[in-house]
Amino acid sequence: MKGKIVGDLAELNADRELKRRGFGIQRGDKIYLHPIEAFYLQMRGDAFFEEEEELKKWVEEKVKSFPEFYFVYEDLRNRGYKAKPNGELIIAKKVFYPISEKNIIKLNELIEAIRKFGELVLAIVDEESEITYYLVSQQELQGEQLEELPKIRGSILKDRVITENVEIFRKYFYGSEISGLVVLSLFESLYLFENGFLELDSPEKLYEIVGNLKDFEERYRVYKDLKKRNFVVKTGFKFGSDFRIYRKVSSVEDLPHSEFLVWIVKGDLIPRELARAVRLSNSVRKKLLLTYKDLYLLFDRVKV
Repeated sequence: MKGKIVGDLAELNADRELKRRGFGIQRGDKIYLHPIEAFYLQMRGDAFFEEEEELKKWVEEKVKSFPEFYFVYEDLRNRGYKAKPNGELIIAKKVFYPISEKNIIKLNELIEAIRKFGELVLAIVDEESEITYYLVSQQELQGEQLEELPKIRGSILKDRVITENVEIFRKYFYGSEISGLVVLSLFESLYLFENGFLELDSPEKLYEIVGNLKDFEERYRVYKDLKKRNFVVKTGFKFGSDFRIYRKVSSVEDLPHSEFLVWIVKGDLIPRELARAVRLSNSVRKKLLLTYKDLYLLFDRVKV
C-alpha cells in the first residue's frame, strides 16, 4: 500500500482493514496517520511512504520523544492494543506516557495528565530499549488511627526527647522503647508538644533545634498532614524513604506491616531514582507514595 507524506501527517487511501485496526483518522476517501503510525506500518511492510532514512528523518523532526515513543507504541500494538498517539501520550485501554530513562520526568506535566485522565501509565524506556511500566494515580489518603493520647512529660536529649511514659510507645507507637524509656523523634516531639500532649521545661530549645535542621519544615508539614489523615507515621530511613505509614496500630505487640513508603520530592524526577524507589518499596511489600505540592501520587509497577 503506497502513501505519501503531507506536512505533519502521512496519507493513505482509506482501507477497511486499517480502520478496523484503529489507525489514523479518515477524511473522505483518505486516512491520515500520525508519524509514529506511518513509521510502524512501514516497518511492518504494511505501507510505504518514503525511503527508510527519509522517513526516519521526518519522524524525528515531528516527534520530539522519538524513538522511545515509537518503542512504547510498537510494544502496545504487539500486545494487541489499538494504540493511538495523542500529543506526548499514547491512548489505549489506559493512557501511556512514554519517556526515556535519560530524560527528566516533569511532575507538573504528569499531574496535569492525571487530572485529565484520572490515572496514567508511565512507560520508561531504558538504554537497551526495554520498557518498564508504572501505573500512576493520585490518592486521597485516609487512615484509621484514632488516638486518645495521654499527657506526658519529657526532656530534651540533644536532638531527641525522652520520656518515662512507655504507653506512648506500646499503645500508640510513638518513638522507640530503650532501657525502659521512650525516645521520641523530633517530628513526634514537636507534634505532641504543639497538640498539648507533651510537657517540656524548655520548649524554646526544641524550636531552636528544629530550626537549624535542613528540610525539617517541609518534612514536618507532610508528617502533620499524614497525622491529620489518621495515619501512624514512622521514619522510612531504613527503606530509603522519608516516612513509612500504617493505617492503624492497636498495639506494638500486634504490629501490622506498614502499607506505604512516603517519598517527599520538590520537583522533577530522575527515572533511575524512581525505578530504584519503586523496586525497593515492592521488595519489602509496600507501595510507593510520592508527595509533591500537597498531592500524593501512587507509583506501582504493572504489566500491560
